[in-house]
Amino acid sequence: MQSLSALLRLDPFDAHNTLVTSAFFSPSVLAAIRLAVAAYTFVTLVFSIVWGIVVTKDAAGFFSYFTHLTYCGICGYFFAAGIQTALYARYGQTTYPLQKWAKPWQFLHLALLSTITVFPILVSIVFWGILDTASTFDNAFDTWTAISVHLFNSVFALFEILLTNTPPAAWILHPLGLLILIGYTGIIYITYATQGFYAYAFMAPDGHPGRLALHILGVGLGHAVVFCFVHGIVLLRQKSVKRFLPASKTVASRTNTLDSNDKSVWNDSDIPAENASSKCEV
Repeated sequence: MQSLSALLRLDPFDAHNTLVTSAFFSPSVLAAIRLAVAAYTFVTLVFSIVWGIVVTKDAAGFFSYFTHLTYCGICGYFFAAGIQTALYARYGQTTYPLQKWAKPWQFLHLALLSTITVFPILVSIVFWGILDTASTFDNAFDTWTAISVHLFNSVFALFEILLTNTPPAAWILHPLGLLILIGYTGIIYITYATQGFYAYAFMAPDGHPGRLALHILGVGLGHAVVFCFVHGIVLLRQKSVKRFLPASKTVASRTNTLDSNDKSVWNDSDIPAENASSKCEV
């Protein structure tokens, strides 16, 4: 029987550097794209909060919306992945710091990757399919935010799904996503109790507990469908790259000459300052 570390793919952790490589971009370009996404999402979040404080006076409920929470996840993931990818490119494309960090940090990175490739797509489907109204594009700010957090969010997710070497999420992460959704359901009712509004109107009981139960079940089913869809698309991308881009199928490991069980894969002291520049990608 496999250990929990093996089920979560932590032992060994990313032996072929798939989390920091792409069949379509060099590590340096991939790092730049990830950090650009992180910067855009960060600016979007900060500007939206400031707008809510100064203009609409409704910033208190900003983090009551699952959309904004998942957008924070996108920002955090792309920042973390961008830094790791940049360091991988900087130090000879052989290893990166996360491979030496403690297993809880490695698990959190994989869990975050799983959520930012599933939740944004679920958010986009629910918003454009159920919640979108005529007021969505009332003014320039509403139009920009609607596109940024309800459309670009899925674009960013699809970038990781289709254009990087990230592996499919471990199946054990699916129930974790469901637990997060269940926890968020509590936030909806805490918000109503403390601020007097439902972040999502379809989650209001309104004397119809059966209908509410169906809504909750629908969201859970939606997560399962999107998770399986993303898992299948990643597998298809891996097979397609191997078949149609044979020259790039070894991108993830072309310089990975270290044994996957080597415990010295990352040590700053192993990279003398005078030689560091020679290891930079040109």
